[in-house]
Amino acid sequence: MKFPKSAWHWAASVLLSLLLAGCISIGGGPSPQFREVLLEGEGRDKFLMIDIDGPIFNTPLLVPNVGVVPGMTARVRQELELAFNDPSIRGILLRINSPGGTLTDSDIIFHSLMEFKKSKNIKIVASMGDIAASGGLYVAMAADEIYAHPTTITGSIGVMMPHLNYSGLFRKLGIKSDPVTSGRFKDIGSPYKPTDPMERAILQKLVMEQHKKFLEVIKIGRPKMTMAQIRGMADGRIFSAQEAHKKGLIDGVGYLDDAYRRLAEIAGFPVNRLVRYANIWRTGNNIYSNTFPIELFGN
Repeated sequence: MKFPKSAWHWAASVLLSLLLAGCISIGGGPSPQFREVLLEGEGRDKFLMIDIDGPIFNTPLLVPNVGVVPGMTARVRQELELAFNDPSIRGILLRINSPGGTLTDSDIIFHSLMEFKKSKNIKIVASMGDIAASGGLYVAMAADEIYAHPTTITGSIGVMMPHLNYSGLFRKLGIKSDPVTSGRFKDIGSPYKPTDPMERAILQKLVMEQHKKFLEVIKIGRPKMTMAQIRGMADGRIFSAQEAHKKGLIDGVGYLDDAYRRLAEIAGFPVNRLVRYANIWRTGNNIYSNTFPIELFGN
């Protein structure tokens, strides 16, 4: 299995504001190399922590005069590529704190984790933070077991296609949209006109097909649940960690440390090191640390 080379995820606005304010100076020189950071533990065998932190998109962020922070999908694939070539990686601790994102990027990350797990014959345990809803829950379904923090909000199983209708405002302003199209439905979803029943039926069909895909992924991740049980909670509602556990959507309620210990148990490597891949931007080296990765210009 070969994962395309790429790099890291979206940037924190705090550091961006510091950069733009001139509080941080970055000179020239070679691009920083990814490196392994020890979070805790000892021994030869390692577990890799991967973060799904923030909206699940693959849109890169340009930091003027500094570099590019690649999208989350690219960053996760980069981490999996590095881990695939390391024979001492014995499992993944998937830390999720995300309200969701695009269905496509969520599905790519889910698929990448599933392929990695199958190819390496390893275990994945997911730990949910503040929120792991919609696409965050979708990605969690790649884990063998899922645990949520006592205050986690999860659920939001469903698909939404946003649509704005400015036609009423345009009428008040005396503005009329008059597009020239090659077919009846070429301007379907246009915000400049109301959606007629036939157009809505087409869009609704697309949404329900994507919703079906979401349900199938939940079934993969929660094989003991019936499809009827999954459909019963798939109306977009959100759940507390305790309710999600009661419904069988997750395996337990606990802290990140508990999920790490559980990974060691089910993977069969009680003596291990927990690591993550980092660049030069770091906020610590413990189990709750995050990374601010960036590609400098000139890569």
